[in-house]
Amino acid sequence: MTIFGYEPLGFQGELVTVEVDLKRGIPAVDIVGLPDGAVREARDRIRAAIRNAGFEFPLERLLINLAPASMKKGGSSFDLSMALAVLHASGQLPDFGSAILAMGELELSGRVRPVPGVLPATAAAVSAGIGAVLVARENLAEARVLAGDRAFSLSDLGGALTLAASVRSVLDRSPQTLELSSAIARKPLTRTLGSAEPDMADLRGQAKLRRALEISAAGGHHLLIFGPPGSGKTMAARRLAGIMPLLDDDDAVTLTTLHSLAGFSPGDDGLIWQPPFRAPHHGASAEGIVGGGRARRPGEISLAHGGVLFLDEAPEFRVDVLQALREPLEEGTISIARAERVSSYPSRFVLVLACNPCPCGNLGRPGAVCLCSGDEIRRYWKRLGGPLLDRIDLRVPVQPVGPDALLAGPGESSRAVAERVQMARLRQSRRQGASLSHLNSRLGPAELDIHCSLDAGAMEIFRAGIASGAVSTRASHGILRVARTIADLRGADRIDSAAVVEAVELRRYGDEDCYWQIP
Repeated sequence: MTIFGYEPLGFQGELVTVEVDLKRGIPAVDIVGLPDGAVREARDRIRAAIRNAGFEFPLERLLINLAPASMKKGGSSFDLSMALAVLHASGQLPDFGSAILAMGELELSGRVRPVPGVLPATAAAVSAGIGAVLVARENLAEARVLAGDRAFSLSDLGGALTLAASVRSVLDRSPQTLELSSAIARKPLTRTLGSAEPDMADLRGQAKLRRALEISAAGGHHLLIFGPPGSGKTMAARRLAGIMPLLDDDDAVTLTTLHSLAGFSPGDDGLIWQPPFRAPHHGASAEGIVGGGRARRPGEISLAHGGVLFLDEAPEFRVDVLQALREPLEEGTISIARAERVSSYPSRFVLVLACNPCPCGNLGRPGAVCLCSGDEIRRYWKRLGGPLLDRIDLRVPVQPVGPDALLAGPGESSRAVAERVQMARLRQSRRQGASLSHLNSRLGPAELDIHCSLDAGAMEIFRAGIASGAVSTRASHGILRVARTIADLRGADRIDSAAVVEAVELRRYGDEDCYWQIP
């Protein structure tokens, strides 16, 4: 019987073979294979756990090898696999009937604790044809997403004998290798709003901002909201994920894998179907937002995959952090280069930037006095950088709403808006494909020629708008993508003049030095 562990290396890790050799000599435990401190300390944890679980720890000299030996191993997830390998090598644990993947941290009492990275480890086991997956009880739902009934939980090391019999029984009734479970529920893409979820009905007034949120959700377009404090920027951004459809199977597996690698549990469903909303603080480190660090874990831009990354007070973020967003906005992935290897993570998200019109926030606000100079305002906006702003297709200036709008009652609900967004997404999926990489915001130049046909009137308006605005080629393509989404929301096959006019109007702010000129 071969027992495997798992070492996460970027989005796709590697299986690790756990080997045990017993020989005569002074009783000791040696662990080789480039283990880190947590893995080396496992010798004491597994010794106590084996004794407290009712087994005998071997009195021979133990050599535990983690292969391949050239790859560094870290973390406590190897505890369970090493303990089972020791019990099997010493004759106290029978054969499971097949190769197994075991992941879990051991307490001294023998209890098995959950560990991160179970879903990508299960995917690796499926690809390698391993027979069964053994995890802690808290990780069972996550493992069963891909392994089905070949995933087993072990609450305490003392139950290993009973578990071995259960695994053999299941393997005797079915083929000897794992297959992707057909039990991944294909949930409907219409969204069911929770009682505690922010609703668009709370966003009163701000008709242009509500429209921009709908277009952003329908086509996956990035959004810039700027205006004085208290005008509803944060409130609006927190409602964007609530009008997005649920993720499809592949994207749900990808998002759950990213969260698993970061140490977050997906819950009882095993998969995260809801588009995430991530709002890091502007004081967050580059590793926290982009990813990396010693463990090369995914950052906020990857944890927002399929959902919304919201940067409130965007100019307050570090410049290197803001400019690092350009790669995932363009490619949908982020590459983290370190001396030993390059790790890549999926990072397809809708970026929402919120900022004030000036450092003090009073510029353009009725009844308020702005004390910022022109140079201060330019420096404030230049922190965002032209290359990043050029990738933002929707720019919306906002003002605080008046008392009449606040007292007018709730606006249109998220459910109603989500239905229109869903219909627009379905039109895109029939035309371009159903995954996040085929949204209108991801259309390339060649695809624009195919899917963004303009009628004669729309073509003239597009030419006039481009000529008057002196925008870049990327911005021109962005206008076409937004116009395509507007046409999809209307159920139209061709892009008409009204769609182009609205797309140009939503793009007009931010390409010149006078960002702060709010009508």
